[in-house]
Amino acid sequence: MNDESRTERLLAMLANACLGKDADVAFETDLEGFLASHDVAREDIDALLASPRRLGLYRRLVRHNVTAVIDTMLERTRARLEARVPGKFDDAVAAFLDELGPRTPHMRDVPSEFLAYAAPRWRADDRLPKWIADYAELELLDFTIGVAPRPLPPPPLAEVTADRPLVFAEPKQLISLAWAVNELPDDVLREPAERPVSILVYRDKEHRSRFLELTPLAAAILDRLFAGDALGTAMVAACQAKGHPLDDSVLAGAARLLADLGERGVLLGARES
Repeated sequence: MNDESRTERLLAMLANACLGKDADVAFETDLEGFLASHDVAREDIDALLASPRRLGLYRRLVRHNVTAVIDTMLERTRARLEARVPGKFDDAVAAFLDELGPRTPHMRDVPSEFLAYAAPRWRADDRLPKWIADYAELELLDFTIGVAPRPLPPPPLAEVTADRPLVFAEPKQLISLAWAVNELPDDVLREPAERPVSILVYRDKEHRSRFLELTPLAAAILDRLFAGDALGTAMVAACQAKGHPLDDSVLAGAARLLADLGERGVLLGARES
């Protein structure tokens, strides 16, 4: 067995030992058999047999770190879910670890992987609030925007005109949800209204994440602007997509939206030609 193959087998065994369902039962019952089943090199088997508690410690540390980062980034989701179905959040984390486990090398991305696994299951579970997955998605985006690195300086800016793409402050992201979870107060027992919402999540000048609820047309315009369309092109395309005439009310509404975004520090200006 060459060194590369030996390392790959050892790493595969460690991944299973730390994240595999019931792997702890297997290696605590028959450590040597567990290691041999992964084709671990004899030298590595002997080293691990000399410290039989090592794998259990690795498993606890890895699972604790994964659980801790999920709890940190979805703290409010945990509180609201646990207030209704105690133990359900922990069950979802345990199932994620047992059935899938993290695939990303970056701990900060684990909550996104967890939510991609848990959200469809939560939505399909009649025992749970129908809005809890939407709430979790917004909380995770809120946290991510809040801790994102400081952006690079913007490019040279010009006056906003219809034929120019616009420049926006980073970080920012649009999200569309089926429930108005952005309106929920701190009271964990309150329920949100069931209505579609489009929300811009951005960071203000004090580096705090903020929400701005948008009309469907405003969200469509911003989506095109964020993709790099010129202002006029974005408005035409958004109106066509929403079946709305590009009339004076749309022009006035767009002007108010851009002015509001400018005051919030989200709109910086336009790109130079």
